[in-house]
Amino acid sequence: MGSTITANICLVVFVICVISNLQSMVHCTNPRDLDDLIRSYASRGNTRRHTGSLYDIPLPSNLSDIKASVVTVRYSMFWRKGANFSGVNIPPMVKTTPYAKRIAFVYESLGAYSSSVYFRLADNYSFVSPVIGFTAYDATNTNDLKKLNLSIKRDDPILIKFDPYASQHHQSIRRIKCVTFGDNGLLNFSNTARNYECATTNSRGHYALVDLNQKTKPKPELVRRKWWWLALAAIGISVLVVVVIVLVVILVRKKKLREMERESEKSETIGNIWIGRSRMPAATMVRTQPCLEYHEDLPSSSNIP
Repeated sequence: MGSTITANICLVVFVICVISNLQSMVHCTNPRDLDDLIRSYASRGNTRRHTGSLYDIPLPSNLSDIKASVVTVRYSMFWRKGANFSGVNIPPMVKTTPYAKRIAFVYESLGAYSSSVYFRLADNYSFVSPVIGFTAYDATNTNDLKKLNLSIKRDDPILIKFDPYASQHHQSIRRIKCVTFGDNGLLNFSNTARNYECATTNSRGHYALVDLNQKTKPKPELVRRKWWWLALAAIGISVLVVVVIVLVVILVRKKKLREMERESEKSETIGNIWIGRSRMPAATMVRTQPCLEYHEDLPSSSNIP
């Protein structure tokens, strides 16, 4: 009885451990869920951080392809100087709605794998840079970060810098575009600003540089060669099919002739008879009955002397 209870307890503990591991391995694919998850990790230990210093946010192992950071600034300092951290430059004299004494900016930089998982592009586009996101939060209550709206002017927008990534694709630099990923899944393409920067007036969002893949048209000579090869291949396949059909017909006919010969041999059986102690073959029937071809009149017995 005691061993049964112990076994049940061990089984329950094992199931709980498996469920906890599966929960830690869950990989959400919704950008909103990702932002909320990073915000929850950013709110931890916020009281021990110094104002104006950028700190890395530790993320779970299943988000190892994502780098996140957070910085907290006072509103008075933000109004005078703006914020220029992690490649996102927010201009000065920007109001927040609602008003907040302390503002926390959370930045995200997704790797190549995470960028393709959370954000999908059309087939004719490819990522040049990782997806960079930012969100402003009210840091007055460190345990509950609430989103803030920033009043950004069109003539003085927020700039997201991608210079180190764009310089690696100098051959396709004319085709590079900025893409903005909306909350509803819509994509907004725009031209890059100076030094391959993306400009936006949104309070938060995700941005990246993309390249338009231009497929080169094949030359006419190559097209003709392809058609010749296709024609020759079609002729060869048709000849091969005809040869196979002829061989199959010949084999079927030979098989039928062999079966007919076997049937004829079975129908002509020869019987056996015993003559003394010897066994001799004997036909069971005669195909042609004997008959006289010429009939001659035999002499009568009265005329015999």
